[in-house]
Amino acid sequence: MAILTVPKVLREKLGDEGVEALITLLNEAAHHERNNLLGILEERFERRVADEGARLDKRIAEEATRLEVLLAETEKRLDHRITEEVARLEVLLAETEKRLDQRIAGEVARLEALLAETEKRLDHRITEEVARLEVLLAETEKRLDQRIAGEVARLDKRITEEAAKVDNRITEEVAGLRQQIAAVDNRITSEMARMGERMAGMRADLIRWMFIFWVGQLGTLIAILFAFFR
Repeated sequence: MAILTVPKVLREKLGDEGVEALITLLNEAAHHERNNLLGILEERFERRVADEGARLDKRIAEEATRLEVLLAETEKRLDHRITEEVARLEVLLAETEKRLDQRIAGEVARLEALLAETEKRLDHRITEEVARLEVLLAETEKRLDQRIAGEVARLDKRITEEAAKVDNRITEEVAGLRQQIAAVDNRITSEMARMGERMAGMRADLIRWMFIFWVGQLGTLIAILFAFFR
């Protein structure tokens, strides 16, 4: 800090110039001292920083070594713990597998027994149902036989009735046909008689026309011969 004031007594003894010179000297001394002090402080700070850096490096190296040792010990303990846990889990797994095998064997045996009982019950039920269905089938067959017999008898009766109706119808149709045939025969006889009469007339006409044609032909032949021999 620069000196700005000087006591009055000292100012009176030294005078203004002496005071200014003293102030300048003191300021330069203070500045030099401050520079020396700053240099010392800077040197001490640098040394302190170097010491602290070395100490920190040493501390860090020690901590790193300690951590490496701790990590190795922890890794070793964890490996040992993992080995123990794996062994314990393997034992537990073996015991669990054994219990599960026993449980599965027990369940399989129980299910097989249940299946055998169910199969037995189903066989008994099937036998009963088959017997019941056989009885029902026999009853149904008997009812169907009776119904078929009734239907056959009814159909036989109906067929007989229909056959009788058909026979009567055929008899009536045959009688009608006989009457028609008789009428046709009578008509044919009449037509044949008329045709005989007509054929007799046509024959007489034919003979007459043949005679006339023969006489004409004979006259013509005689005329030709007469003309030829003349």
